Amino acid sequence: MKQDRPISANPVLAPVEREKAAVAAGDPAAYFAVLTEDAIFMPPQSLAKSGEELRNWLSAFLRNFQIEWLSFASTELEVVESLAYHTFTYTWRATPRAGGEGKVASGKGLHILRRQADGSWKIAREIWNAVPS
Repeated sequence: MKQDRPISANPVLAPVEREKAAVAAGDPAAYFAVLTEDAIFMPPQSLAKSGEELRNWLSAFLRNFQIEWLSFASTELEVVESLAYHTFTYTWRATPRAGGEGKVASGKGLHILRRQADGSWKIAREIWNAVPS
């Protein structure tokens, strides 16, 4: 089903909004709060990351870069029982916190979300690819 409502109006996608806010704020604890315990990320040009490796990788990314979201569009959402997939496009500017020029990147991605016992949703898997500039 196409995601016509704003992303913030859909409770399944609430963790995606919180993920974006955590990235912009550089807040690892807020980021980890939207992930399932067994979350796996599949970043571009890298091996899959999970567990402590994922936490260390995300923390280093947030520590080293200030992210400014230039655009984010939810392109599709499908919910089947306790699982959902969500596709998106993005453009952000990543500026090194140590100084230097920011770099704009655009791409597309996929979240797999899992409903929790309390009815809330969390991100279980994430994969994205940058569009070559």
